[in-house]
Amino acid sequence: MTSIGFDRLQHLVRVRVTTGGRDWPFLVDTGIGITVISSAIADHLDPAMTGETFSGRRMSGQVVETPLVRVPRMELGDHVVDGHVAGMVDLGDPNDPNAFAGILGPTFFEGQVVTTDPDAMTLTVQPRETFVADGPEIPLEVRREPVSADPFARLVLPNGREISVEVDTGSDSLILDTRFAVDCGVDLDGPDVLTRTGTDETGYAWTRHWVTVAGSVHLAAAPETAQASPRAQFQNIIHDGLVGTGYLDRYRMSFDITGSRLVLGERRALR
Repeated sequence: MTSIGFDRLQHLVRVRVTTGGRDWPFLVDTGIGITVISSAIADHLDPAMTGETFSGRRMSGQVVETPLVRVPRMELGDHVVDGHVAGMVDLGDPNDPNAFAGILGPTFFEGQVVTTDPDAMTLTVQPRETFVADGPEIPLEVRREPVSADPFARLVLPNGREISVEVDTGSDSLILDTRFAVDCGVDLDGPDVLTRTGTDETGYAWTRHWVTVAGSVHLAAAPETAQASPRAQFQNIIHDGLVGTGYLDRYRMSFDITGSRLVLGERRALR
């Protein structure tokens, strides 16, 4: 077992990963699918090109491709992964204080349970065999491809409708497809809705609506985790929705990608 400190880049967990003889800042993201490394640090890592590419889809549907590389060795505390396959992308200058050199995806933690403690600001990695659940267990549907894994759970909306949402610590908000606004008692043309439009770097034109939902939402397997009046973002997306840190950081979250489960332990500061 290893336990290391982290800091935050906005809502994101950022840790130090040793690879290529140096420490680099990496984010930890349950919803990214695959691990990615910055092309800016490739010379330090000497990664082996696999000759393959990975095609993923953003939540708004655009296809994004990245070449795949095999990283010789990556160390997160005492957790060591040799030959991890990652996508290589342009993430900007990794030496910028507000930047990062890569993102650790779920497959980096195969066979392990990763616990994020928002009070102690620690990330603990331990073998599945030694982990003892300390809260409700949420079954995950893990959608896998050869080098990626995406976890989904069942979420109950205010009117009782049950949907499938990606468990995504890369997102802060609860994000729902616009077709579920009525299930949340929301009129997207109403006066309390903040609407913004824009265009992302792929040229995709988006419209997003932010509103406080009347009622509560909860993970289907654990009604006791209900969140009252969550602030939600509605957008046309390819998933039913995504549940982010605004919901998950209320707990000491343990993520077990191999065992397809999430454990939400009570935060010590809230006892």
